[in-house]
Amino acid sequence: MRLLAVGDNCVDHYVELGRRFPGGNALNVAVYASRLPGVEADYVGVLGTDSEGDFMFNQIQAQGLDTSLLHRRKGETAVTTILVRNGERVFADYREGVQMNAVLPRESLPDVSRYDLVHFTVWGFGREHAEWMRESHGVKLSCDFSSQLDDPRTEIMPSLNYSFFSGGGLIRDGVDPEHKIRELKEKTQGLVVMTLGEHGSLVYDGDELYRGEAPPVEVVDTLGAGDGYIAAFLCTRLWGEPIQKAILKGHEAARDICTRLGAWGG
Repeated sequence: MRLLAVGDNCVDHYVELGRRFPGGNALNVAVYASRLPGVEADYVGVLGTDSEGDFMFNQIQAQGLDTSLLHRRKGETAVTTILVRNGERVFADYREGVQMNAVLPRESLPDVSRYDLVHFTVWGFGREHAEWMRESHGVKLSCDFSSQLDDPRTEIMPSLNYSFFSGGGLIRDGVDPEHKIRELKEKTQGLVVMTLGEHGSLVYDGDELYRGEAPPVEVVDTLGAGDGYIAAFLCTRLWGEPIQKAILKGHEAARDICTRLGAWGG
């Protein structure tokens, strides 16, 4: 099985601890997927020419990902400043660097026909190629929209097989996530997946609403947990397993990531 992730990456700087880790949804999904048996994963992204870019390049290389798909551009690499409060990550600042308004020419992409699925992110770039990928190559597509439930960028959902959302904020605001996931499903023929943190997750296929429970865990840091869920869910589905098993594998992956500081590496 082969998976391609396109889009964001950043240095996650835990400023209070003086530590830094590689991160970003698209990159994290590629790394986590590559660790699963029988899965090959690639990542297409943009790095700056600064020392943070060197750090990211070396970390990605150490994970065994193909660094020929990394584009170095003059300027600063994206950096997120992170605080940890009771195991929950708090984003204090974000410097977008060379990823700001980044454009990915189609010729910069690898041969899409080699992949079973291409994953995008709302924070990254390359989503403009989604419809072409589906129509020309028949490749399955997914995108993580994070907490941007009503963002104009959800307009690509008709082209997607999997649309992921983070709905923890709905619960905090007293909004029923089941109602919202049904509303989002009206935009796509594909599955809609909504992670809810400690409240588990929901998956809706238009006929049945599936629920998953988050297993108990002593949380060190939740950073990367949602990305781990996405990688495990996607790969389990691509192996032909049922939705409920994909949910289970997603929660198991998220649980394991919560037990360490940072998403990976560092």
